Amino acid sequence: MKKFVVMGALAATLSLSLVPGAFAEGDSATIDQYSQGLGADSVSQVSSVSELTDVDPNQWAFQALKSLVERYGCIEGYPSKKYLGNRPLSRYEFAAGLNSCLDKIGEQIAAATADKATKDDLAAVQRLQEEFKVELATLRGRVDSLEAKTKELEARQFSTTTKLDGSVVMAVQGGSAGSNVVTNNNGVVPGSAANTTFLGRTTLNLRASFTGKDELLIRLRGVTGQDISGTFGGISNGLGTAFYGGGGNGAFDGSSSTSGALGATNTPVATNGNSTVSFDKIRYTTNLFGDNFRIFVGPRIDLFEIIDTNSFANNEEVDFSNGFMINNPLITAIFAGPGAGGDWKISDQFSLRAVYIAGDGGRSFGQGFGGLTGSNSIGSAELEFRPSQSSKIKLQYSGYTQQTGVSPATAGVPTKTDVFGVNAEWAITPSVGIFGRYGTGTAKTNTILGDQNLNTWQVGFAFPDLFAPGNTLGIAAGQPGRVTSGPGTPNGTELNYELYYNFKLNDRITLTPDIQLISQPNNVAGNGNITVGTLRAVFNF
Repeated sequence: MKKFVVMGALAATLSLSLVPGAFAEGDSATIDQYSQGLGADSVSQVSSVSELTDVDPNQWAFQALKSLVERYGCIEGYPSKKYLGNRPLSRYEFAAGLNSCLDKIGEQIAAATADKATKDDLAAVQRLQEEFKVELATLRGRVDSLEAKTKELEARQFSTTTKLDGSVVMAVQGGSAGSNVVTNNNGVVPGSAANTTFLGRTTLNLRASFTGKDELLIRLRGVTGQDISGTFGGISNGLGTAFYGGGGNGAFDGSSSTSGALGATNTPVATNGNSTVSFDKIRYTTNLFGDNFRIFVGPRIDLFEIIDTNSFANNEEVDFSNGFMINNPLITAIFAGPGAGGDWKISDQFSLRAVYIAGDGGRSFGQGFGGLTGSNSIGSAELEFRPSQSSKIKLQYSGYTQQTGVSPATAGVPTKTDVFGVNAEWAITPSVGIFGRYGTGTAKTNTILGDQNLNTWQVGFAFPDLFAPGNTLGIAAGQPGRVTSGPGTPNGTELNYELYYNFKLNDRITLTPDIQLISQPNNVAGNGNITVGTLRAVFNF
């Protein structure tokens, strides 16, 4: 009788799985597919339990598997010769497997294999079913209750195709200058004029997929609080010593700015804790012509999401806080707006990307300004070469037309700029990385003032997992975009230095102390050094 315990248990469970109403209409076809090896993973018959490489003779179910394989021939394994005994089993797969066993037993009975399955054995199975009738009914009720709760949860969920994630950045920043500072508008500000401020940025991302390989991203964002650039205007090319903060011209990340041509005004961020929430990114991404070519299109896309990315310096939430350190300011001079782009993985070593953004693409008035082809637009391309799995070199080009930007322009006459850049990174070891960016270009103002030559550079080191897994130390130095010759050439050279250490408190919370030093701010030789300290906390959900 003992040799049929397993067969009896299987038959008992079958009565649970095949009770009236347990399967929906059309489920039999799915079971047939699994029976024929057409399920999620194809399986094949094994003739000995030793063929299953992941079955240990010491496991509690070994004898049961051995009996089913060698005596009844109704156990199948995956192509990798594994049984995957701990893998969750769907009811479809269970019914298909049990049906296969019963078919084998039926064949043995038909072949008069009385020593393996007799009428007495079948009677014993029937007795087992009768003995467990009450327990099976209880289990059936519990399964029905779980199915009802699952349907209720599915009906009440936000969306079956959309996921919500987000982050909250909270930061305290303070600093001062060694002497009075001449700002970018030639105002003079006392070195001790800056307050210690609280900054906050909240981001909500709605991600929807319609094919499984595409994504519609809708981002809501609000910023509150000004960084020290609100006092000493223009440092770091106006990108902010805390890119997640704001100044007199709006948020540095562009989420609350309404800057533009022909009389448009800028909206400064609130300083009382309120945040003006905007849809600051809406873009659709999908594969085209295969998995190696991907396109981006939307009424507001971020250039630096596609061009000039870097593994060690690209995310103001978890690495460098300074907006200048996270991108090349000449290559990404116009970083957001209506546009489109593509990313082509040519091979394992080469990728090619191209993006066009019209910063004022929605403007319908103003000759030469706005629209998809007017001023405040940029076209960028990037060829990436991967010499190894741990290194990347990106050759870049950006051509843009803008009324204002890194280089000064005569009012009403757009500046046309061509820039070439290099972005490189190398993880020397898993614990040491080096990175750098360089850009050089020429701005043509179409006036008698002549052309302006521009350049920028930065270099830095990162030390992942320093002192503890998940923590990172980063240090970088660089020169924001500067006119090196031509009209508007400054008498000084601004240099930025930044050091941070990112503590990963857990998978959702990080804490980052950060210190910055800015020498000759605004490229004015007599300006005193500005020292900035920031304590940043980031919550991801």
